[in-house]
Amino acid sequence: MRRLTFFVIIMLYLIPSSSVRAYELFGGKYRNPNSLKYWIDSSVINAGYEARVVYGSEAFDSSPLIGTTRTYDASQANYKWWASTKDMGSVVADCINYHVNWLGQVTACWDCTYDKSQLRIYLPGFQKLSWVQTRETTAHEVGHALGLDHEDDVRAIMLSKGFLNDEYPQSDDWNGINAIY
Repeated sequence: MRRLTFFVIIMLYLIPSSSVRAYELFGGKYRNPNSLKYWIDSSVINAGYEARVVYGSEAFDSSPLIGTTRTYDASQANYKWWASTKDMGSVVADCINYHVNWLGQVTACWDCTYDKSQLRIYLPGFQKLSWVQTRETTAHEVGHALGLDHEDDVRAIMLSKGFLNDEYPQSDDWNGINAIY
């Protein structure tokens, strides 16, 4: 019995422990996340989704690390929201992050320092969603703009497909933001 106890203790000591984190990161982030500006194109406003895009743009603002304000000057915006009439099937929105180099050249990237993000809602699919799902979707896309990737292992608004039917960032989403910034 003493040998078994000794063996179990040794095995527990030798088995490496690992910290568990569920959130997934793109590898990039904004340089100054507490002073981000978002702009909303008239295509979103005319489609009737302005309030939902405002919600998504500000969904992570309760973190002391993130701060967004609306701008009416597109040239000042970090996030630019658009609406498209293109039918993308099950894709109802997307986000592309960009880096602008010192020459002014713009490059789409995921694992760089972001300067701009283009967020787009695809109206054919977006219009079929509930109020909560549209708000969850806009917050999800801003999660991408901030550097979060999809996460399907725990409760998070960053699901790769489907909905929580909860528009608020979850603990795992906040853990990811805290890890990035």
